[in-house]
Amino acid sequence: MKKYLPLMVSGLLMIFIGLYMIIRPNGFLTVVISAFGIYLVIDGVRTLFTAYKLKDILGRSIRSISMGKALLNMVLGILVIIIAIAAPSLIPTVLVYIIAAAFFITGCVDSADLIFLSRTGIPAPGLGLETVLSFVFAIILFLFPNFLTGIVMTLFAAILFASGAMMIYGAISSSIYSRRLRKQLDLK
Repeated sequence: MKKYLPLMVSGLLMIFIGLYMIIRPNGFLTVVISAFGIYLVIDGVRTLFTAYKLKDILGRSIRSISMGKALLNMVLGILVIIIAIAAPSLIPTVLVYIIAAAFFITGCVDSADLIFLSRTGIPAPGLGLETVLSFVFAIILFLFPNFLTGIVMTLFAAILFASGAMMIYGAISSSIYSRRLRKQLDLK
């Protein structure tokens, strides 16, 4: 049974998170939005370091655009974190538009970076996908600002809950099966 304990704990955690999402969607959304703000800050720092490392390769205008995006992401990230913690009631409206704007700006800057890098022959694996996803998320959030708090969140909560229940069932079933198998092997 000890072997299956981590699986059972993970299942219980998934059930708890799923229930929490259903019972207190705003509290969960505050955590998710704060995590996104932290991501924006980290992405801004990463972009600053990359632009600095490639300062000899990147042109002055591309480096300036990348550094501007980095600083903007850091500012937006800090703003998102502050609003999410200080005024969680603003999450469904203001923060969603801030996040959508951050995605749009990221998509624009990544497009410029992608064009420059392709002209210079520098490979940029993953940048094209990041660019497309940034625009897709921006469009979704601008068009459907309640997208995060609506059916998607409820569906995700239900999937987490069901997955957690299946993990616990699987752990218990595996434990019972392994006990039976050991008993059968010991009898022979």
